[in-house]
Amino acid sequence: MKKFLFPLQCCAVLSSPSLFASDLFVTLEKSYNIINLQKAKEQNPAIDGSNVVVGVVDSLFNPEHPSLQGKAIEIGGYKNFDDIYKNDAGSIGSAQKDNATFRHGTHVAGILLGRHLGRTPTFENNGDPYGVAPNAKFYGAAFKESSNFNYWNLNLFDFFSKDPKLNIVNHSWGYKVFPYEQNISNYEQALKTVESNDPYNGYNNKNEVERIVKLAKERKVLNVFGSGNDGKNSASLFELLPRYDEDIRSFIAVGMLDADGIDIASDGKIIIKEKRVNQLSSGGERTLTLQGIHKYSNGFLGSQAYSLMAPGSKIDAANALFDVHNKLNREKQEEFIPLTGTSQAAPMVSGAAALVAQKFPFLNGKQIADVLLSTANQNYTLPKVIIKQKPNYDAFSVIYIDQDIPQDEAQIRQDIAELGYSDTPDKDKVTLNKILTNKTLYRLKREDLMGQGILDVQKALNGVATLDANRLNVSDIQSPTGKTEAYYLIDTQGQNGEFANNIDQKMWDDSLHLATAKNSPAEQMRGLNVGFIKQGLGQLSFSGSNSYKGATLVRGGELRLKSGSALSESSVFVEQDGTLSGSGTIANNLDNKGTVIAGSDDIATLTVGKNYTHHGTAKLVLNFNTQGNSKLVAQHYDIKGGKLLYRPLSGQFYAAGQKVQIDLGSLANSLNRFESVEILSNGSTEFKIADFKLASNRTVINDDTIEEKPVTEPQPSDTAKEESSSEAASTEQPNTEVKPSDTVKEESSPETVSIEQPNAEAKPSDTVKEESTSETASTEQPNTEVKPNDTVKEESSPETVSIEQPNAEAKPSDIVKEESTSETASTEQPSTEVKPNDNVTEESTSETVSTEQLNNVEKEKEKVEAIPAQDGTLIAEVKVKKEAFYIPNSDIGEAIYTARTSADLSQAYRDFFVKLDNTANRQAVLNSIAEDHLPDMLNDSTIKTTHFAQQNLLFSLTPNYFVQRFNTNGIKKLVGGEDVFLSKLAKNNLAQKKYAFYLTPSYHITQANEFKANSHGLRMGVATNIDNKQQLAMSLNYERGKGTFHSANSHSDTFNVALNYVSHFDHFKLLSGVNLGKSQNHYEKQIVGERENITGSYQNRFASAQLGVAKSYKRENFTLSPLTYFNYDFVHQNAFNESGRIFTKSYDSVNYHSTALGAGLLLNYATTLDNAQIQFNSYAIYQHRLSGRNYRNNAKFSEIANSHFTQTYRLTPSLFTLGFSSRVNFNNGFFAQLALESVLTSSQKTRNILATLGYQF
Repeated sequence: MKKFLFPLQCCAVLSSPSLFASDLFVTLEKSYNIINLQKAKEQNPAIDGSNVVVGVVDSLFNPEHPSLQGKAIEIGGYKNFDDIYKNDAGSIGSAQKDNATFRHGTHVAGILLGRHLGRTPTFENNGDPYGVAPNAKFYGAAFKESSNFNYWNLNLFDFFSKDPKLNIVNHSWGYKVFPYEQNISNYEQALKTVESNDPYNGYNNKNEVERIVKLAKERKVLNVFGSGNDGKNSASLFELLPRYDEDIRSFIAVGMLDADGIDIASDGKIIIKEKRVNQLSSGGERTLTLQGIHKYSNGFLGSQAYSLMAPGSKIDAANALFDVHNKLNREKQEEFIPLTGTSQAAPMVSGAAALVAQKFPFLNGKQIADVLLSTANQNYTLPKVIIKQKPNYDAFSVIYIDQDIPQDEAQIRQDIAELGYSDTPDKDKVTLNKILTNKTLYRLKREDLMGQGILDVQKALNGVATLDANRLNVSDIQSPTGKTEAYYLIDTQGQNGEFANNIDQKMWDDSLHLATAKNSPAEQMRGLNVGFIKQGLGQLSFSGSNSYKGATLVRGGELRLKSGSALSESSVFVEQDGTLSGSGTIANNLDNKGTVIAGSDDIATLTVGKNYTHHGTAKLVLNFNTQGNSKLVAQHYDIKGGKLLYRPLSGQFYAAGQKVQIDLGSLANSLNRFESVEILSNGSTEFKIADFKLASNRTVINDDTIEEKPVTEPQPSDTAKEESSSEAASTEQPNTEVKPSDTVKEESSPETVSIEQPNAEAKPSDTVKEESTSETASTEQPNTEVKPNDTVKEESSPETVSIEQPNAEAKPSDIVKEESTSETASTEQPSTEVKPNDNVTEESTSETVSTEQLNNVEKEKEKVEAIPAQDGTLIAEVKVKKEAFYIPNSDIGEAIYTARTSADLSQAYRDFFVKLDNTANRQAVLNSIAEDHLPDMLNDSTIKTTHFAQQNLLFSLTPNYFVQRFNTNGIKKLVGGEDVFLSKLAKNNLAQKKYAFYLTPSYHITQANEFKANSHGLRMGVATNIDNKQQLAMSLNYERGKGTFHSANSHSDTFNVALNYVSHFDHFKLLSGVNLGKSQNHYEKQIVGERENITGSYQNRFASAQLGVAKSYKRENFTLSPLTYFNYDFVHQNAFNESGRIFTKSYDSVNYHSTALGAGLLLNYATTLDNAQIQFNSYAIYQHRLSGRNYRNNAKFSEIANSHFTQTYRLTPSLFTLGFSSRVNFNNGFFAQLALESVLTSSQKTRNILATLGYQF
């Protein structure tokens, strides 16, 4: 007899006539409520399995079922479900084969990830079931009668390793091997048992097991198994393998609950019942032998540490045979069918795992298992006694839960009778006597039946809840803090996430492990606390009250303690690449070698119950705004150098000249121990310490008087060197001994005070040197010995207080280097030993004061009214950086700066500048304010005007626009005399015409560097031969256009009238013309990031004149006409005001003058037919601007006083026109022409299409 199960942990189909669809929906909805799925979805509406890929090993899949359409990425093994309709038609209809082979895989996949069909939003009456993770997709490994995938050449490890996103595999199948009952003591013995139990497939089955284990160990894929439906106290093979090999940490065993045997109390407690009592309508009661722990579900002896319970009874899901009526003309089946088994419970857990994988994409399969196990619901009650039964057998066991088995058989019988069983013989019912036939009685703990508890999806989506040493290995044991502990490591891999549960710890428990297990860490793990390591880029937040006792290490990225969160037992160690932020509570110590940000993005307090240690590589960042500042409050501060950074909060408007008071709090007493104290900038603002003094207690920075220094003997050549732009004052204190080469170097823009402490021996050659324009006070204190090359380097513009520590020996050439523009005072402090080449680099913008004891700093020239300074406070004045608003080719940046520094800004402007200081698109925003499309529109208009004038010149110049005077003498000779010539003229109606009238519709497309435009127009003209040597032409033109700019759209209406005169001389033609025009323009533009548009309307008036000469050279049918001309343009733009919310401009009127010289060639080919004359013309004209290349707009911001600015633009210097036209003059006087043109400049290209219809008379 074969002792393995090819399909699954089996299911029983329920076809009770009393079980209607509405009953099934109620059961399914209740099942989902037991695992808190609905609450999880309410709190996490976007978490639905999207972008998650899972694996499913099972029987056949029907991917065409509506629940699974589009879900299967790939099916391996038995791929073609429809083959069963050809090969197994006779077997379809057998309940066992239908459920175990044909329906099972599709049903399991439907529970895990069945699509929400959208026909009903929830489980209401006739709603459609859907999976736990309805938007996930899957790889399916499908088998038929045998689970041996060698039949299909499918290696499960390779198949599920194809997609790196796949880290969950569901297994609702298993082998009929029960290691716990068979007293298997080790991993190798378990594999041998699998092999020996099946003489045909044993070897391949063993290989299959090893491949699944390899997935778990090498790729950390979570494998979820149904525990089996054998009514046993322990699970089958797969679920026991981690017991024998402690390296297998990503297996989960799942047992089955029956939702109909469970009540949910109002407080959320799960009440698992031993029976159900129904009230009858007649008034009596009926007791049903229905228990919450399903009687078929295997228990968890030996696998308690990694097992869960989930509903699996009467679960309604996809029916693979739903279309059997179409395939085999059988009776139609429902789309969904209820099945029962741990096979149905397992995909509940796998679906939850998929949701966790979406919520926390940085977790591997083992860590997802940790989350599910640690968040399992243990708020449940169990009955005193339950019954287990082997399906289809009268084999029962009686389980007493956490209670001794009664010694009195009568008591046992009474306990069973209270479950609803009786002694009354009934062949269709289980009787009390049947249950006690073999007298199989057990005492089990609740964990033996429930494992870690009931699946809780809601809590699982809040992250891990227990750091469990029983799920860690030897490699997780470290001693980074000097104390050996086990560590739970999370690498966020650049992603963000939040663990909202209260995280506790669980120490190693020998009772949960097998002493002979492979890879057991028991010896090393016993007695160790569990700590937490945050590694990798990205932010991980804690928002719960966490009580694990091991240390918390921040090695990379950011660990954030949200408001209200706490580490009640753990000390925190921030390493150099790590950042700790937030406003929670650390009950023990905080050791900082990296970055600590108190308050995260607010001005709250980060509380440290014991010691805060700040190393030389560390930064402490305290936020501030106009209402206050964040603080780090500790019982004791151990400051060993490093930086204290005050950071202005985003989302706050800082008015120019505003005084900001920063409360140093309990840090004030330790301020002088930091290497530097900096106030960082915020976009366009920086913060200057306007009133600065470090008081005698070295705790207060304010504007009080300067204290007296000890009297020491000065020595020559002490130097402080400034290499940036500030004013310098060098002041030597009385009786100060000075030594050589002590230097403070400033290369850019902060205000810096470098202070060295007294009571140190100073040596010669300490100098104060100024190499640029800066204000520097260098004050040397007595008895300071300085040593070389101690450096603090600031590569930006913060205000920094750099403090050298007391009681140390300083050596020559100690340097504090500031690469920004600043006011600097250098003062030597007492008894400070400074070592060479200690460097700290800040690449942000701040003002720096490098200090050990401030002696004297000159006040800034411009002051606003000071806030009275208090002890323990720092007063900083808001300065707005003009360079932050720089825009090339315009002083509009200064106007924006004027707006930013205005004292009476409206709230709209304040809101704008707040956003500007916190956007990554800062320059794009400024450019959108500065963008002035008026020059582009003007340039385009002048090009069109020039084109209009050129067309008018060509109209009058082109041969045979009127029938030309022929060289009659030559023609008469050619045609045979005057009579013949006259007869031909009459025949072809080609006699000289005096007038011509035409209409020309046109279309224009422009592609420019800064915009795109198109326009259409209509031109109407009339021309006449005044006499044999003079022509006069007049034309009217209307054109409507629209343009699209980077942040604006425009449209315009233009009207032109032109008059052209041509006079024919013997050797040339004189060309002349005038053109008048007017355009009405309207535009809408948008500042980047703003919702409301700015609109403007204005007029342009045009005038131009042309004067030139041309000469025609004719050879047979060709005429070549070179021409040259002078062009003058005048444009007037009226003054106008824009409308909008902010940064609307008020433009002055503009008068623009321009001159240009043009030259070109016209080539004409004409031929005469019997009924018409045909002409082809090609022309090229180059026009170069002689004057008027620059265009200036003078404007101001309408609502901002003194915000005048000028924007200067260089207009296109040259224009090149290429054209080709074809014209037909009909004998009846009508003519038609089609012209194609390109007008080219260095910045734009215009294509013109012109069609002309006219009449000569």
